[in-house]
Amino acid sequence: MDALLPVILRWLHIASMAVLLGGVFYAVAFAGDLAPGFKRVAYTAIGGILVSGIMNFMRRSSFPPHYHAWFGIKVLLALHIFAVILTYRGKRRALVGVVISGALVLAISAYLRFLTMA
Repeated sequence: MDALLPVILRWLHIASMAVLLGGVFYAVAFAGDLAPGFKRVAYTAIGGILVSGIMNFMRRSSFPPHYHAWFGIKVLLALHIFAVILTYRGKRRALVGVVISGALVLAISAYLRFLTMA
């Protein structure tokens, strides 16, 4: 039962990011623009990412070397993603930047997970 909350928070974090980046990737690759109702979904996903991310970070008691530097870069890239989506006004180039930043966030996340598992 002690593992239930961390599993739910991890699932919420990954699912929210998948929805957010998946919607933007679909817009860039196939639709050409964000769907009209995507902003509401994006706000919910951003909320899920922020809540679960803060909770996951606060539950840790120790961090391996270099973790905070990479975590800071990851947070800055995530803030870039949030800002572009929240202020999006129809420029496809901005969405391409979100896809690139999202790919970097995923790569850094995988590396941070590797650091905590080693």
